[in-house]
Amino acid sequence: MLKTKSVTVSLGFVGDHDIMSTENVSVTLGKPITAPVLVPVLHASTPTCINDPFMVDGECYKVTAMSFGTPHGAVFVDDLDNTDVASIGPSLGMHALFPQGASIVFIQSIDKETIKARLWQRGEGEIPFTAEAACVAGTAAMMCQKVLFSETNVVMDDITFHMKWDRAREGVTLTGPANMIYGQLD
Repeated sequence: MLKTKSVTVSLGFVGDHDIMSTENVSVTLGKPITAPVLVPVLHASTPTCINDPFMVDGECYKVTAMSFGTPHGAVFVDDLDNTDVASIGPSLGMHALFPQGASIVFIQSIDKETIKARLWQRGEGEIPFTAEAACVAGTAAMMCQKVLFSETNVVMDDITFHMKWDRAREGVTLTGPANMIYGQLD
């Protein structure tokens, strides 16, 4: 049995890097930013851009735009493993509706408590994980009622992270292996 401990850190303070990779840590990313002017996303029809249609190459994708510091678009798909992230990601991420560009998180609902996600990172292409993308995936799943609770498991690169959205305190917390979380905060 692996011994784990939970350590809470906030962005900007990483803490002690001697924590072993088998231990879980939690990081709080704060409140999701959904106001179009702050994401930014060019969207004027409603106060937020949640599950709104974007036309790309003759295909319609429903995008939820948000940020925890950098612009992201979240798109739900039926078959994540067969989604062409390398092609669709840049088409959506560099869409005119994202004036600064955006990273695109592709999400598939697995069950009532679990989602799986892949990330096309703005300026990098497909990468296995960022803490922000995992939080975007979980938050979008809750906003679009794919997950009916304030907590979900987010699987990225075959690693399961636990995401919790405390709406009363308006904070999103991600828990997962220290080597993955800390690697994103360096």
